[in-house]
Amino acid sequence: MQLCKFVLVFAATCLASCTDPAQMVGVGTTKGGATSQVSAAIAKVVSSQGDLQVRTQPMAGTNQYIPSVNAGQLEFGVSNIVQLTFAVEGKSLFEGHPNPDLRMVATLMPFRVGLLVPKDSDIRTVADLKGRPVPSGFRAAPLFKVVFDGFLATEGLSYEDVQQVPVSGVNQMWELFMQGKVLTAIVTVGSAIAKQTDAALGGVRYLSFDDSPQSVAALNEHVPRAHLELMQPAPNLTGLLTPSNLLNYDYTLFAGKDVPDELVYQVVRAMYENPDELRVSGALWEEFTVEGMSKDVGIEYHTGAIKFYQEKGIWPTQG
Repeated sequence: MQLCKFVLVFAATCLASCTDPAQMVGVGTTKGGATSQVSAAIAKVVSSQGDLQVRTQPMAGTNQYIPSVNAGQLEFGVSNIVQLTFAVEGKSLFEGHPNPDLRMVATLMPFRVGLLVPKDSDIRTVADLKGRPVPSGFRAAPLFKVVFDGFLATEGLSYEDVQQVPVSGVNQMWELFMQGKVLTAIVTVGSAIAKQTDAALGGVRYLSFDDSPQSVAALNEHVPRAHLELMQPAPNLTGLLTPSNLLNYDYTLFAGKDVPDELVYQVVRAMYENPDELRVSGALWEEFTVEGMSKDVGIEYHTGAIKFYQEKGIWPTQG
């Protein structure tokens, strides 16, 4: 009897030791904000499928984790298409430090942002910001300076034409806006901060950007891969009081080119097969579609992702 017990225990131990544990992979993300929320949802959904265990790797910003993905030290990363373009090309926030080994895995969802002003303000267009106090600097969130540069450029302005009020990051910008110390702030459409500023200021509204070809070209000099979209007022879109042209850019999931095809394939498949699980994770995912995952955003896709999209018939025809 003791011998039988020993044999059974030994067999069970061997079986357990021979079973491959789920592979662990990391996804670079920020310590908070939209990027963190998007990354957490991907990690949860992919990990729930059992074959992979995805763990978020929070860092101070994209300038820390994007180079790690490019160097093969981290498998995946999440960022908006503007920052990813800068990283690949070695421009703006990544000036002189290109990351040529980054590859697209999936296009996730559109983000729409604009400039809020108090509802009763005499500021009707971006041009009216000339000589007015606006947030500047953004040492802790440099992308916001880039975006603000683009907004000003739509009316032929620059920071030299406004009163610059230094802020460290977005939270301080919003605080100063609600205190009336700056007259505008960058706010994502439909976000909680839009509702907060609306309550604090007795009403807010978005400025509509000039969508002429010249203005869009000036915007894209600072904010590549972004475009303007005419949005209609809706009950859940605080501050959108009239049809307005707002900035639209995509969020993306990317990987290093040397990440194994099968690993990328599994991640894409898990997201493709579980869109509802992603959508219930938060409002940010409301416009996520599986058909949009393979959208052409001007950056090369990973071969593992391409294989999956081709199998599903959603890989765009290459001209």
